[in-house]
Amino acid sequence: MTDNTLIHLAKGDAVCQLSPASGGSIKALECGGVPVLRRKDGDHTLDMACFPMLPFANRIAHGRIRLNGQDRAIRVDPLSAPHAIHGHGWQRVWSVEEAGPDHATLRLDEATDEANAWPWPYTAWQTFTLERDCLWIDMTIENRHESEAMPAGFGIHPYFARSPQSTVTANAEVMWFNDPTGLAVHPQESGLFSGAPVGIDALEGLDNFFVAPDPCIVIGGPEWTVTLSGPGAGFHVYCPGDEDYFCIEPVSHAPNSFGRGEWGPQDLVPAGERRSLRYRIAFQC
Repeated sequence: MTDNTLIHLAKGDAVCQLSPASGGSIKALECGGVPVLRRKDGDHTLDMACFPMLPFANRIAHGRIRLNGQDRAIRVDPLSAPHAIHGHGWQRVWSVEEAGPDHATLRLDEATDEANAWPWPYTAWQTFTLERDCLWIDMTIENRHESEAMPAGFGIHPYFARSPQSTVTANAEVMWFNDPTGLAVHPQESGLFSGAPVGIDALEGLDNFFVAPDPCIVIGGPEWTVTLSGPGAGFHVYCPGDEDYFCIEPVSHAPNSFGRGEWGPQDLVPAGERRSLRYRIAFQC
């Protein structure tokens, strides 16, 4: 497989392109010729329509995980210094384990080494299943460490084309506020998302996490409606004021919860075991 090889999935009027070499990402998702996620030229992961976040999502303060009374160092990304961000999957080349007309499974094998500074070897899979009106993304992590439990978080990072008609509908009563470095440090009640559509202008400048167990988020646009759903802790809103896109990112854990040493039973995978999570991107065009 060459670096720019894409996997093409189709079902009815729905079309999905996957780029294993660009972080195991979604290059394009369309319905009846209408882009459901933003479409951009380029082969870098940040040019994709959606990329995976694993084995953690969002930022971890100063690349330090607090586990069993010890600090474990992980690599700090230059894009998010002084913090680590979004795991490793989005910066790796994935292999194709299986591909069919409307489904594909990508695989990532990560060993412990100085390049990624992740103390636990693991294998991850993404299985994409395209239906006429939705895309299912099944993510799995297997902890290959001989004896230690491994932290494991999941998330997806979809980009949506921004327009004056863009809206987001969700229920979330708490928002995490950030320090000047972008790290979430303080939760506080928020009335922004109360089940009614929120216009894009109200989201401008946000780079914040909203607490919403097992979120279901509806994104409205001029030509489509998208519903994001999947089990997790909430969603992150990224809406830079100087870009033609915005991001709504469902994730399995709160930002920097691994750095604070706040663990739920779903956040640790025992040695030799697997954990999975399923996201759904439903669309109407």
